[in-house]
Amino acid sequence: MCIVKQLLCVMCFVIAQPAMALTPIHLLNYQDSYGNLSLTDSGNIRLPDPLIVNGNLNLENSRISMLPLRLTVKGNLNLAYSSIEHLPLALNVDGYINLAYSKIKELNFGLRVLGDLSVAHTQLKKLPDNLYVKGDLLLQYSQIQTLPNKLVVDGNIYIGNMPLKVLPIDIVLGGSLYR
Repeated sequence: MCIVKQLLCVMCFVIAQPAMALTPIHLLNYQDSYGNLSLTDSGNIRLPDPLIVNGNLNLENSRISMLPLRLTVKGNLNLAYSSIEHLPLALNVDGYINLAYSKIKELNFGLRVLGDLSVAHTQLKKLPDNLYVKGDLLLQYSQIQTLPNKLVVDGNIYIGNMPLKVLPIDIVLGGSLYR
């Protein structure tokens, strides 16, 4: 019985360990000469706050569960297949945001995306009001049933294989709607 208790204590210690924190110096090992930062398939590490990435930030298939509170990406943000559940409020991305297959639970009110936004194959139930997408909005295979108020998409909206039934009357769409 004593051995079982000790084993459980060791297991609890391993599970409860905080994410390893990386400093900006550590991140240089993952950055290329164009300013792109790639931490694909990484464990649950904590990124420095604030974090400014001069190129693309690729966290695809990482187990990172939390982004810095202040994140600036001067390229694209790829969070596909990641463990990210929430985006930081102080998020600035100059390119696309790919959340496909991620564990994202909600998006920020008034989110502005200067490229494409993909929430395809996510469990998102709704999009935030006042969402602006300069590129395309990809919603395929998501759980979204209605589009938000004051949605502006300069590109196309792709809604294949999802329960969307009604479009809001105040939607502004620069491209086309594809099923």
